[in-house]
Amino acid sequence: MAISPSHTVLEETTTLRQQLLDHPIYERVSDVESVRLFMQHHAFAVWDFMSLLKRLQLDLCCCTVPWLPPKYPNLARFINEIVLGEESDVSQSGEDHVSHFDLYRAAMDDISADATAVDEFIAALHSGTDVAAAITGSKATDFVGSFVNFNCGLAATGQTHEVAAAFCFGREDIIPDMFERLLKSITSNELPLPALQYYVERHIEMDGDHHGPLSRQLIDVVVGDDKQKLDETIQAAADAIRHRIKLWDGICTELPTYSAA
Repeated sequence: MAISPSHTVLEETTTLRQQLLDHPIYERVSDVESVRLFMQHHAFAVWDFMSLLKRLQLDLCCCTVPWLPPKYPNLARFINEIVLGEESDVSQSGEDHVSHFDLYRAAMDDISADATAVDEFIAALHSGTDVAAAITGSKATDFVGSFVNFNCGLAATGQTHEVAAAFCFGREDIIPDMFERLLKSITSNELPLPALQYYVERHIEMDGDHHGPLSRQLIDVVVGDDKQKLDETIQAAADAIRHRIKLWDGICTELPTYSAA
């Protein structure tokens, strides 16, 4: 039996993936002040996920008038399902709907995390400023800017299989494992973070049980048996994981529990 493209990408990125999962950041987010600093920077990653997702929605679902049937109905269903959850998930109270970004933003307020940079960034986007200029104007750190510019640049100009690679291997497929480690730190240190814990648990539940496996099927379909696409997918997946590692490295240097030793 031939090895699927998604399995090949996983094999080729095993070392990088393990490096990301073994990163010290999860243990160092161990008190409320560390969580505040983590969220201040991580909020941008919560936001830019949607650009990757929306690009895939444009490519795999019909978002034009007149409407046309999607080429891959199962993939269209998968992408639309994620959009539904990310843009209008059940709120923590269970009485309303909220985007995951707004859910995260509320969790920041819940523990008084500094949201100045991300709020200025969103305000600039609302006014029509492009992403690169908005990230610079927000005074976000360089490591945040590098992460956002990579993902938004890929969403804007990458090929569908490259965007799918970052979406799958940089997000949906690995987020449950990353967040399991973050959740363990929150619970083991008995941190009073109900809003953040709800956000993390929702992603572990949704991505781990359903979205992660389906995102691998997405890779198999958009890559097919095209060797060049497979090579480009491997490269895009590796780049996405490397940028996440650099983001974690940058956040770590700002945590009070960080030690260079």
